[in-house]
Amino acid sequence: MFQIAIIIRLLVFVVFVACVYGGNVLYTLLEHRKSKFLWKIGFVTLYSFFLLLVTYVVWFVFYFGLNS
Repeated sequence: MFQIAIIIRLLVFVVFVACVYGGNVLYTLLEHRKSKFLWKIGFVTLYSFFLLLVTYVVWFVFYFGLNS
């Protein structure tokens, strides 16, 4: 059971890292397409909220997983 909990934590962390790098790739694509400044600000704002939510989910998984 403990091994399954470790695997789940690792998978959640991998998804978090993939989200971070995926956002960076999307932003560089926006830079190369010379998108409007408003689109860039909107993307960074929405993506920041998304990363904040994902960070809290990762923290809850680690916190409750370690304390159960």
